[in-house]
Amino acid sequence: MLSNLGDNRLARFLAPPKLGAMAWLEAPLLVVMAVLVGFLVRPDDPLIFQGGIRWSIVVVLLVALRYGSLLGSLGMLTLLLAWFACKALGLYPGLAFPELTFLGGYIIVLITGEFADMWRVRLDRAESRAGYTLDRLQNLTQRHVLLRLSHDRLEENLLVRPYTVRDALLSLRDVMMDESHSEALPAGDELLNLLADYCQLQRGGLYAVTGGGINPEPVALLGQNAPLDLEDRLLKHAFESRQMAHVQMAGEGYGGIYWVAAPVMNSGGQLIGMVVVERMPFLSIHQETLQLFGLLLNFYADVVQHGPEVDHLIDVWPGMPAVFGRELVALANLSAAKKIDTTLILFTPDDSAQSRQIVEGLYRGRRNLDGYWWVDQESHQLMLLMPMTGPSSFESFLRRVEEWLAEDYAFASLAQAGVSYVHHSLDKRPVKAQIEEMLVEAGNG
Repeated sequence: MLSNLGDNRLARFLAPPKLGAMAWLEAPLLVVMAVLVGFLVRPDDPLIFQGGIRWSIVVVLLVALRYGSLLGSLGMLTLLLAWFACKALGLYPGLAFPELTFLGGYIIVLITGEFADMWRVRLDRAESRAGYTLDRLQNLTQRHVLLRLSHDRLEENLLVRPYTVRDALLSLRDVMMDESHSEALPAGDELLNLLADYCQLQRGGLYAVTGGGINPEPVALLGQNAPLDLEDRLLKHAFESRQMAHVQMAGEGYGGIYWVAAPVMNSGGQLIGMVVVERMPFLSIHQETLQLFGLLLNFYADVVQHGPEVDHLIDVWPGMPAVFGRELVALANLSAAKKIDTTLILFTPDDSAQSRQIVEGLYRGRRNLDGYWWVDQESHQLMLLMPMTGPSSFESFLRRVEEWLAEDYAFASLAQAGVSYVHHSLDKRPVKAQIEEMLVEAGNG
């Protein structure tokens, strides 16, 4: 019994969810069977109308509870026909038609059947809601499983590879040589491996641009690549327009093998190479990845093949390191293009030994990504180049410096420690003019 209740078999037997053809046959048969049983129990009163309880009407009530008011009315009609049949057989002599019994019984049958119909509708709605909820639960469960797998994959990727632009630039700077004039595109293999880590390249190549054309001999390859197709429409468009092109821009008629073609061009407008990608995840071809792709190539080109602006800076300030000048120009171009915020800060200590010691501490405590230039070694005047540093990041840097001063030197600020500073966010003006402005503001002009 309990097992039947658990899977609703007993409930479906007592109250069928749908009224089929058998129900129209079963309702009058139940009444007829009750009358036949009445003939066996009370041959002179088979309808059991005499006495306290009208048992034949109870059977009709059960029919109404099982099937509803419509078939309950059919059962009541069957009982009425049974009355006339009994009268035809000579039963109930001298007994008038019990209209109150039939009327009262029929009213009770209608009320009972209405409750059955109402609860059947409610149960149907409840089952519909339960079915819909079950479907939604299954869909949500599937989505949760997919989300969990995606989260685990993302967590794994974040553990094995960094994705920040700051780390990407730091890694790119680490793989390049200090002097890069001996090769047109130095550290090509390292550049492609870096692009594979950060932009998910799977197959691609780096090619030099010489004499106004692309040299088909690769400088570096990532994976097994086909020979360079110089007639590829995507590659020709990227080379002629000097802008990155990808397969989503090529249209449906494109049948080439390249997914992305990107120029390697420095800030002087000199095109020094092309990167073509034969394979990468299609979902990785989106704005964030492509922006990082172009940013890394621009930074690489400005550092390894700088324009005359860097040479001019070194001519004006011979003490400026070449790496600092290249990165300064490269980051200035990225800042002008609104790709990266970069801040220059110039520290000038007074004549005290403690203030100079503090400047040396600032030099030792700089980030790995920050460039530096000792503008005046004797006076310990230091300039820091801080990529990925906007106004809010610079304020956080100053708070950290003040906390360090308070903890180690009991000074509340740099001014109290005898160290003045000038800071400037790189913009689209010439780099030389921006440095001169800072030096004049610091009292070097």
